[in-house]
Amino acid sequence: MSEFERVVQEAVALHDAGCYAQALALYDDALSRWPDRFLLWNNRGNTLLELSRYDAAAESYRRALQLVPALHDARVALASCLQATGRLDEALAACDTVLREMPEHAEAHWNRALVLLLQGKYPEGWREYEWRWKKRRFTSPLRQFHQPVWQGEPLAGKTILVYAEQGFGDTLQFCRYLPLLAAGGAQVVFECHPPLVALMATVGADIHVVPMGQPLPFFDLHVPLLSLPRLFGTTLETIPHRVPYLQPPPDRLAFWQSVMPRDARRKVGLCWAGKTYPDPGRSIPVTTLSALAGVTEVSFVSLQMGEGCERPSLPLLDVTLLVRDFADTAAVVAQLDLVVTIDTAVAHLAGALGIPTLVLLPAAPDWRWGSDGDDCPWYPTMRLFRQRQAGQWSAVLERVVGVLRQRT
Repeated sequence: MSEFERVVQEAVALHDAGCYAQALALYDDALSRWPDRFLLWNNRGNTLLELSRYDAAAESYRRALQLVPALHDARVALASCLQATGRLDEALAACDTVLREMPEHAEAHWNRALVLLLQGKYPEGWREYEWRWKKRRFTSPLRQFHQPVWQGEPLAGKTILVYAEQGFGDTLQFCRYLPLLAAGGAQVVFECHPPLVALMATVGADIHVVPMGQPLPFFDLHVPLLSLPRLFGTTLETIPHRVPYLQPPPDRLAFWQSVMPRDARRKVGLCWAGKTYPDPGRSIPVTTLSALAGVTEVSFVSLQMGEGCERPSLPLLDVTLLVRDFADTAAVVAQLDLVVTIDTAVAHLAGALGIPTLVLLPAAPDWRWGSDGDDCPWYPTMRLFRQRQAGQWSAVLERVVGVLRQRT
């Protein structure tokens, strides 16, 4: 093994272990010795991208592409950087460059879908979104059945299986389409994550909910959940946005009503952290949350799930250890006056329940929140609070404090 190969292998191992700062230092040192090696520039870009240093990552990818213009994965990653910094037309152009050379490049189609959806160009975006199943390391497997995939034909008298994909938030957001299938005359079977089953049973009386991993009943057709917006021809103007479309099961409410505080102060739910993948920049440091400590006119209730998550230093009722599933969380949220949350499943749950919600977004938001504005076409009771500069949450919290004090 050559010295160059050894250094690359060590840097890749550090990157894969999440030691991004150490990997970056190794790449920088290696580039001082081998400045014309495209692999170093490309891999350095990958590490900078994980650190959310989008401008620096973009420059690194450009250097790799100067050396090897046909490095298509680097150009797709460059598109991700351009999207994250709001240069959406340039991001689309980068994807289009790849697709002219490789029309079947699934990652280029996927990135193109995310940019189009972020721009609100839904019809074209949904079509591109179907490439998710060919993308490398996609988060959900494409299910294979003997029955045909539903392509939008009439459903009267048919039984259709809809299966959830991706994360909890995706299921909470897009389960709104299930009653539309039932209204078209279909018997609907919905397969979803076990923690969502009890809550999903409230989306419609005619919808049969089955937990993933359990035997499926008879069905004639099947379709993945996030293909439904395309099949229903959803545009920004035609989003089915009536809320609530979920409610806490009645048998859960009595217990949670006995647990929640009974004082006269308004109850505000709080969620501040999410998984680092796919968005490491969406969580808020607990030290920044200390800005909320001065709002003493409300009772804060923790909606933050996950053991070992650091807690902010402010008065906070934490009942999460008693929560068994999303039906319990829904019963808690239904008793709140307001929810303040980052982009996580809690945001979608509160929006689906029709609870007033403030969603705190990073400078590079997920496509579903759009690229600007403070309202959300998917959830009419929601307001969006966007970072004006990547990583800067203090100004966002200042605006939230102002809203909390206006409402007290």
